[in-house]
Amino acid sequence: MKEAVREKQLSLPELLNRLLSFSFSEKFKFSVKVSLSIMLVYLISFAQGWEQGQTAAITIMLIAVAGPVSESVTKGLKRVAGTIIGATIGMTLIALFPQDRTLYLIFLSLFVSMTLYLTRAYKGDMTIFMLTAVTMMMVFKNGEVDDVFLYGIDRTFMTIFGIAVFTLISIFLWPVKAQDNTIDSAKELLSTQLELYRQRDGEKEERKRVYEKLQSQEEVLKSSVRNTSSDSTGLSLGQKNTMMQNIKEINETLMLLSYHEEAHFEDKYSHYVRNFDEVDKEIGELFASLKHSLKEQKETAIPLEWQADYNIDAVRALSHIDRATLTATVFDMAKLHQQLRVLAQKFNAILSPHPTRFELSKITSSAFNWFDMEDIKGTLISFLIFWSTTIFWIIVNPPAGFLIVTMATALSVLTTYSPLKPSLLIILFTFSFVFATAMYILVLPNIHYGWELGLFIFLYAFIGFYFINPKIAIFFLLGMAVLGLGNPMYYNFQLFLVILFVFYLFLFILLLFYYVPFSTKPEVLFLVMKQRFFNLSSSLLHRSNVILTHKDSFWGKYKAMYAQVHLMSTVKKMQLWASKIDMKYFDSIEQQTLLAFTKECETFAYLLQMMCRREIASVDNVLIQDFKEKNKTLKLADVIVLYAQGAETKNLDSKWRNSQEILDTMEQYLVNFFSHIEPDQYSQETIIHFYELIALRRNVWVSFLNCQDLMGKLDLKVLERSRF
Repeated sequence: MKEAVREKQLSLPELLNRLLSFSFSEKFKFSVKVSLSIMLVYLISFAQGWEQGQTAAITIMLIAVAGPVSESVTKGLKRVAGTIIGATIGMTLIALFPQDRTLYLIFLSLFVSMTLYLTRAYKGDMTIFMLTAVTMMMVFKNGEVDDVFLYGIDRTFMTIFGIAVFTLISIFLWPVKAQDNTIDSAKELLSTQLELYRQRDGEKEERKRVYEKLQSQEEVLKSSVRNTSSDSTGLSLGQKNTMMQNIKEINETLMLLSYHEEAHFEDKYSHYVRNFDEVDKEIGELFASLKHSLKEQKETAIPLEWQADYNIDAVRALSHIDRATLTATVFDMAKLHQQLRVLAQKFNAILSPHPTRFELSKITSSAFNWFDMEDIKGTLISFLIFWSTTIFWIIVNPPAGFLIVTMATALSVLTTYSPLKPSLLIILFTFSFVFATAMYILVLPNIHYGWELGLFIFLYAFIGFYFINPKIAIFFLLGMAVLGLGNPMYYNFQLFLVILFVFYLFLFILLLFYYVPFSTKPEVLFLVMKQRFFNLSSSLLHRSNVILTHKDSFWGKYKAMYAQVHLMSTVKKMQLWASKIDMKYFDSIEQQTLLAFTKECETFAYLLQMMCRREIASVDNVLIQDFKEKNKTLKLADVIVLYAQGAETKNLDSKWRNSQEILDTMEQYLVNFFSHIEPDQYSQETIIHFYELIALRRNVWVSFLNCQDLMGKLDLKVLERSRF
């Protein structure tokens, strides 16, 4: 009995370990880090007698808008560099135009607009460019001449001070390790890849569910890799891009294997390929081994290269469509096997104690999403907001001075072409105003010690970031800005209300430009994205059709390149705005069907991009060229053009709406095509690539027809009606 009691008794280290083993939520940790940073910049500024503590606090708020992402010394240095560049540009413009404020403001507006365009287009930490734009405007001393450079240096110093404090707090207090996130994301992706591989012949809806999961995890991993610095991963940018390219190729091959209709042949693949079971087993083992290699830091055993052993007599008995399906499937199995072998070699190189070296991919991805139409239009809106608030500042000369221009222009990045409505922000700011007024009257006059003021600032910021989404918490924390915390501090309720009025004013300006000059209603943006989706698809199809006939033009090539880059992002925007449409105004449309349509459009876009890349890569395949030249049947490009021109499904010719008729026409054309050629004249590789492309084109057709069926159930014309 005594021994049992002893076993239940815990030593002091074990007891402490159990008591401290709990962990706070990521949201709590992030809120504490931001609040502590804001508190420290205020208290240090007060202790040192600095007058611009509010500048450092606003800088931290702007950085925190990006959300709880990993912080590092490198990222902090980049933000400091952006701040210094912005200050240098701003003070250079002041030096160039010391007496001509009109020219100064014109050039400032142009530089700020260009920087805010980079803020929108950049795929990484947008705060680097936002701080550049904000610092450009902050160094301007309301048009005054005296001590302008000292003022600019002071503002720049306080901005850098805010960056430094937030970076140090983020590094030493609950640091977010991007490497761990990347490894976890990779393990989840490998698990989903294995699940999709096992489900490749399962129920269609289950396959689609797993594939959608895979696609979202690919985006998460891509974002994690992009935001992970080389010093934390030990891999160069080229090596990371190569790994992502390998994973993307595996996902594409899995898509080809899983997205298909049932084949007409009833026998198993092993009946047509004698060693099919061997490759099936090795692929499953490779997926499992790669997942465990990340978890256990153990190298993967790599099998030998696999070659298909065809039963020629059995294959020849199949129809051309079934032969294309079989040949493409076996080819993709061999390709997946090879891709996994290559990925395993790279994983082994990373886990090896020797320096990591492997062949780099020639494909590079830009860190910017260039020439996106919403980014361009959003930049134009920011330019208009800059001049509207500048004119107001010149005419009215409000107490906050040029700060109204700075805040309205910088925060326009968050409200233009974003689900974040200014009307919601006004409501949030009203709540912040009530809270700030209560604090100004009831709490601040009763604070006598520095620790009390620090606790007040900490709790104020913590409430904003913990209970409100970080992307909009800054609009709650603007209430702290109107308190006028300074060294020294003067209580003046009239000045408090005037500053509050100024903040309301720039929020109403953001609300005005939410609707003009471009409407940002969800239903309007959805229709714009849908039309652009068909236009981009048409450009891709046109290029793939003409390139094999060597009739490609520079303009056609440019349009196709633009479509290849922006097609998938357009579909994502279409999904976003479809989910934001208020269906109480459009009760004749089912939102579930609308979202299903956008999901199928995503699958179609993925398959279409893949098909176009394969066709461009097969430009020298003579069999495909011959097929393209003689193909006079239904062409997908023809119906896509009709939709791009605004046609409705119900008004199309019946030949475009009968799925089975289209697929039967494809089969009959293949029969006629092969009856007029001698297959023995072509190499086996040429025929296999031809069959793979035919199977891929068939999948593209099936996906498009699914899109068309769903679109036919939607009365999209009602979305063109005005709500009012």
